Amino acid sequence: MNNIIDFYEFRRYRKIKKFLRFVVVIGIIIIFFVSAYVLFITEIHHPTEFPSYIEPKP
Repeated sequence: MNNIIDFYEFRRYRKIKKFLRFVVVIGIIIIFFVSAYVLFITEIHHPTEFPSYIEPKP
């Protein structure tokens, strides 16, 4: 009887391990896309207070 209980616990822990691995992979993908999105948006919309070049004075 102890072998059956250990086998079911092993199966449960294996499922939990697969689920946690899936969650970690999804989290890494989401962090990657969010960081890429933020970089893309900041590249398009430059802050107006700090221009990246010096404007020539007339």
